[in-house]
Amino acid sequence: MLKNSGYRSGGFTLIELMIVVTIIGILASVAIPSFISYQLTSKRAEAYSNLSALSNAQKTYFAEFNIFVATASEPSGTLGVAPTSITRDSSSINTAFAAVGWAPEGDVFFDYDTATNTNPLGGTCAAGAPKFTSSAYGDLDGDGFLSIIVFAHPDLIGQFCGTGQAGDRSPPVGGGGLRFDEPARLLSIAGGPDDF
Repeated sequence: MLKNSGYRSGGFTLIELMIVVTIIGILASVAIPSFISYQLTSKRAEAYSNLSALSNAQKTYFAEFNIFVATASEPSGTLGVAPTSITRDSSSINTAFAAVGWAPEGDVFFDYDTATNTNPLGGTCAAGAPKFTSSAYGDLDGDGFLSIIVFAHPDLIGQFCGTGQAGDRSPPVGGGGLRFDEPARLLSIAGGPDDF
């Protein structure tokens, strides 16, 4: 006859397992969206880095030839197409921006263009002294709204070019007025704001 000494053999009860599963579920429901948000934010950093490099290339070209080079959107996969949550080949960018000597490092999530006063790419741009606005467009989260980052370089009296895409947007406003000569994200976009 077995004696019940009150000692329980090893293992977990069903209640204990259900509590652990519930806690893991709650933690995952908080952690996974945060992780996705961090991923998208890091992918957006590509646009800031590439626009800074592109603007330096434009200014270097201008110093030698006294003109900025306009370039239509390349690689032309973002505008009105599918989400750009995966990288795309940048060889068409290398070709399009070859005149100014700029090419992104590796494949890209964003499309890039440059509007100038000689070719505003369908946007508005005041005539007169040379100026340019380089833009990056992407829909990283696939919600149908473009995330737009711009680098606007005005002329000496502060006139600038719009983006030429997505409603001809102006540079965003910073603490001291319009944000010039730095990559800046547009927060108000035609069709609605984009989280990424």
